[in-house]
Amino acid sequence: MSGYKNLLRFQNINEEKKTMWMKPPPGMISPQMTPVKLTPQRKRESMAKITKRTKKDGSCSYCIRGSNGYDRLGRQVLVNRTYTPPPGLTGKKLEKELQRQADAFEQEVRSGISLDASMKVDDLIERWFTEYAEKKLKPKTVYDYRRLVPRISAGLGQLKVCQVKPSHLMAFYSNLEEQGVREDSTYTAVPALLEQLPKGKRGQIAAAAGVSERTMATLYRGGNVSRATAEKVASAAGLPLSRAFIEHSKAGGRLNGNTVQHYHRMLSSVFTKAVQWGLVVENPCKRAEAPKAQEVDVRALEEKDVVRLLEALQDAPTQYSVITQLALLTGARRGEICALRWSDIDMGAGTISIERTLQHIPGKGAVFNPPKTKRSRRCVKVGPDCVQLLQEYRQHQKAERFKIGSEWVRRVEIEGKRVENDLLFTKWNGTPMDPDDVTTWFGRFLAAHNLPAVHFHSLRHTNASLLIAAHVPVTTVSGRLGHAKTSTTTDIYAWFIRSADAAAAEALTGVFDRIREKSHA
Repeated sequence: MSGYKNLLRFQNINEEKKTMWMKPPPGMISPQMTPVKLTPQRKRESMAKITKRTKKDGSCSYCIRGSNGYDRLGRQVLVNRTYTPPPGLTGKKLEKELQRQADAFEQEVRSGISLDASMKVDDLIERWFTEYAEKKLKPKTVYDYRRLVPRISAGLGQLKVCQVKPSHLMAFYSNLEEQGVREDSTYTAVPALLEQLPKGKRGQIAAAAGVSERTMATLYRGGNVSRATAEKVASAAGLPLSRAFIEHSKAGGRLNGNTVQHYHRMLSSVFTKAVQWGLVVENPCKRAEAPKAQEVDVRALEEKDVVRLLEALQDAPTQYSVITQLALLTGARRGEICALRWSDIDMGAGTISIERTLQHIPGKGAVFNPPKTKRSRRCVKVGPDCVQLLQEYRQHQKAERFKIGSEWVRRVEIEGKRVENDLLFTKWNGTPMDPDDVTTWFGRFLAAHNLPAVHFHSLRHTNASLLIAAHVPVTTVSGRLGHAKTSTTTDIYAWFIRSADAAAAEALTGVFDRIREKSHA
């Protein structure tokens, strides 16, 4: 790129004055060059600048320079391309081809195809979001990746794309794993938000945000809430998070290996695109040692605790009770259960089709997406007890819907289509519920009934462990859970599989003991 700085540039001024010469800075040696005569038509069609370069051997090439917008500091980003015409191409044919090359290059720049390796990592990441992530990835994934940008920007953002080496990435990962990097923030409402929270409107905003009125009262008194709650309330009030809340950050511990891996995966995807766009030859993430992920904490309820949980659910709110029981009976993920429609249920066949998942994204609300993997789209067989549970719940929902009357939302948007609202689980007025509300309720419910403090996802693990203990083939368990590979199931539930195998071996020993006793009788 340094060679281009030595070039004399020309610029069209008007039809009478075709070129303008710029002297090189003192101390710089410029190569021999000849300006390209551009027609007025050429000036109107393209903003790209063309510079002819003549080498010592007499051969010629042309530098085509265009603008790729402005960086975050307001500086113009210039990109270049070199064109070497084939031998014998001269005169009007050459001029026509130069014009075609300049127009094509300009179009590539405008569409984002052509980028400059000297651009900063910050700008590359923003282009990656615009040109790839927001078009190809799930909204929740994009949202999660956006939350990683501040730390990446602080550590790598000002490096040129072509300068990034594996050593830079390793140093960045090491920094993320240092003590005190994690920030545990709380949020306090600002006056702009409090003005929208008089007693008459708190209930409306609370319902729209999916939080309790008690939480709204806490906000009004100046109390602190989590980031997730702050994002929900700000979105419901129609305010950006930064205008609705003040963030109070405090130093925490270190980021775990799984979190650091998220950074690695994002950067790897960013630089994969950089390779495809011709900015770099190799993805530096491939030669950087990826951080080690921590072992998955697989906590499952014991049988006695499952019995206690089912007993406690008899007095729980109907909707949350059914959601919890479905998680135990099917092993489905939280978002998959919240996304169920009555059209997914076949009462006669006793099957539940998992066709989508529901996520709540701050600023966008409820978003329905395809399941996690292709194998996550599955049909789960359920027993008579589960069918009866669903039948009773359907009658309950019809009664509640009748009470709401005209306020019930009759159509919802699912995967880009407006369809009849036949969701199993909703907010009070029929709008899609926030899966995070299930998690919040479940934690409080367990504490109130002195049950083991497990995550809602532990119900999925409990379902798998019970199936394995019943000697159900791992392939069947994997299919019901919707794992992409059977190996995923064996890796996650290795301990349960070993325990079941040991129990099987012990049972088999007992069988042979009885056979021997009979043979000696």
